This record gives sequence, C-alpha cells and structure tokens, in this order.
Amino acid sequence: MTQFIAHRGNLNGPEPTFENKIEYLSHAYDTCGAIECDIQIHNGQLYFGHKDPREKVVVDLIMQDNWFCHAKDLESLSKLLDLNAHCFWHQKDTVTLTSRGYIWCYPHIHHPDSKRAVWTDFDDEFVTVDSMNQIDAWGLCSDTRK
Repeated sequence: MTQFIAHRGNLNGPEPTFENKIEYLSHAYDTCGAIECDIQIHNGQLYFGHKDPREKVVVDLIMQDNWFCHAKDLESLSKLLDLNAHCFWHQKDTVTLTSRGYIWCYPHIHHPDSKRAVWTDFDDEFVTVDSMNQIDAWGLCSDTRK
C-alpha cells in the first residue's frame, strides 16, 4: 500500500493559515504517519515555513520516521544534512533524491519505483483509496486524503 504523505500537514485540502505549523504538522503525522514540511533559515535558525518563517523547528519532531523536510534554501539544506534529517531541495527538477535515497517526483511525473519513489499530487488526481491502490510508488504527497 502506498504511504500517504501530508503536504505541509494538510489532510483535507490546502489550509494556508495552518500549514507548516507545529500543532498542525503533529496532528497530520499522528493521523497518517508521514509529513512533508517546508523549512527555511531565518536569522540563522531553522524555521518551518513555505514563504515566510512560521515557527522555529523542533529538531526531535523532524527526526521522526517519515518526516520529509523540504529545504527552501541551500543554507537550510546544509543545516538539515548536518542534523542527519531526512531532507531534499529542488526547484523544477523532474525528480530529486532525498538524503535517504527516495526519488521525490515533480508534480505529474510518475517514476515507477514502488520501493523509493514519492509522487506529488496537488490536483487531487489520486485522492481516493481505489486510486491510491493503483499507484506504483512508495508514497504520495498531497494536500488531500480521503
């Protein structure tokens, strides 16, 4: 079965007010067991946040299994690698490798590797249980889980 990964902590569609906030991320992790969070540098410290820093990163939180830390800048990537956190950085690459060897795919790219590929779905193409069962990938990162 493909692992659902809550994009920025979302489970029921995008919620920009709550995304990348610790309580929201923790609830999603407790619900589905996998998170993609955005991390950036602000004043020399790691912060959760896609465009703007939201809350300071709690290292113990991101070190749990199945936390995928999306570094939003190269300085945060370096700090995450120093922590040995599971992380990646990309722009519009077709795929990028995470620090633990997962193949993180750009939206609409479906690399068929059931052991390592993570597909991204922000158009709700794969939100049902039946469609999730048709995915030939380790994980699916999306805003919506049904």
